[in-house]
Amino acid sequence: MNNIFENYKKTGYLHHAHVIEGMHDTIAPLLVEAIREHLNIEAQGNPDVTIEYYDSLGVDEAHDLKSAQTRAGFDGKKIFIIGTESFTPEAQNALLKTFEEPTEGTHFFIIIPRAEMLLPTLRSRVLVVQNMSMDTEDEARVLAEKFLDSTLEGRFAIAKKMAEKKAGETVDRELFRRMLDHVERILYTRTAGNRDEKIANVFREIFQAKTYLANRGSSPKMLLEHIAIIL
Repeated sequence: MNNIFENYKKTGYLHHAHVIEGMHDTIAPLLVEAIREHLNIEAQGNPDVTIEYYDSLGVDEAHDLKSAQTRAGFDGKKIFIIGTESFTPEAQNALLKTFEEPTEGTHFFIIIPRAEMLLPTLRSRVLVVQNMSMDTEDEARVLAEKFLDSTLEGRFAIAKKMAEKKAGETVDRELFRRMLDHVERILYTRTAGNRDEKIANVFREIFQAKTYLANRGSSPKMLLEHIAIIL
C-alpha cells in the first residue's frame, strides 16, 4: 500500500479511486496513518474524512456516497475510506460515473476482501491494490516507464514479450492491467496542464483497453499495441 503514497510524493498525482484487497479492521488504520503521514491530513474530527464500514454495500449506500462526495470540502482534499464484505453489482453500477469523474479533490479508498468481486466496468475505473509483492508491482511500473519512453518499435517489442508464455501457461492479464494503470498515472503526471483533445483521447483509449482486458476473448498484446500506436 505504501507505493500509493510513495508515487504521490514523487509525482504529486493521487488516483481518485483505489480498491484495496484486505480486511477493513486491518487496512483502515494503516490508511489513516498513511494519509496523516503522506498527505498531512488528520482523520479524527475531520469532516473531510469519511470512514465507514458496511456488511453489504448496496445501492442505497452507494447513493449516499454519491451525494456525500458532491458536497464541498472544508479544506482541500476529501477522503472516503469505505470497507465492506459485500459490494453488490447494483451498487457498483450506481458508482460507475462517480469513480470515473469524482468531485475535484475527492479520493476513494474502498476495502474489499477480493478484487474478483468487482465488475469489469468498475474495475477499469479504479486502481486496484492487491495482496502482492512489491517486486511484482515494481515490474509493472518499470514496464510502463520503458513503454512510454520507447519508440513504436520498442513498444511493440514490449507487448510481444509480455504476451509470451510457456506451454500450459496463460497470459498474465493482471500484469497488463497493472502496467496500464502505471502508464495512465505516469502520463497524467507528464501531461499536467495539457488537456487537449489528443491527450483526452489517449486516456479514453487506455480506459477502454483496461475494460477489454477483462474479456478473456480479447488479446492483451493487440490492446497494448493499439495504445503504443496512439501515444
